[in-house]
Amino acid sequence: MLGLAASLLFVAPFTVNANPNNETLSIYNQAAQGDEDLVDVAYEQLNATLEKEGATPLTLVYLGSTETLMGRDAFLPWNKMKFVEKGLATIDKSLHLLSDFETPIHEQERIQGLPESYLTRAMAAVTYSSLPDMFNHFERGYDLFIALLAEDNFRQQHFAATSWVYRYAIEAAIRAEDMKQAKEWLAEMETQDDSNIETMTAKALVEKAVSQS
Repeated sequence: MLGLAASLLFVAPFTVNANPNNETLSIYNQAAQGDEDLVDVAYEQLNATLEKEGATPLTLVYLGSTETLMGRDAFLPWNKMKFVEKGLATIDKSLHLLSDFETPIHEQERIQGLPESYLTRAMAAVTYSSLPDMFNHFERGYDLFIALLAEDNFRQQHFAATSWVYRYAIEAAIRAEDMKQAKEWLAEMETQDDSNIETMTAKALVEKAVSQS
């Protein structure tokens, strides 16, 4: 029996599912910033990663976010709804899978400077909080930001890798009319690096919101 078990282990080794590569994430980032021609390219590459490597929380959250971008760019209203709702369902699968993710932070793969679980949560928060109110996911996104930015391990990550997360969180706080939280996050950013482009952008956003209040 031991020999049989050993032979089965040999022919069916344990494999770790792979996350999207840097090229795919770069294409996604350009698509998210408004390059509509790259949305379908990002979608195809993320699906290829999913089919080849299997599902990871990070692959699913980027795929779901890309599907919401397809909704953003769709011409017909019902197609906008269809793509965004599909994207939200995919992100829900990502967060469900992440809830069973037991790899310690210090052992996780770093993607774009962040442990994969932190990047997954940040992307879910950004996507949820960026959607129009009609999709009823803003509060969930804001809650994800609040939980993530309160974690000591997250705050100890390199600021060059987390600064964009803070900036999106501040945008969400302003939208939630939670200026106290926005100012607290900005103060933390300024303590970390007041010359960082994300810090300066966040400061301008807060100052504009205060002037309009």
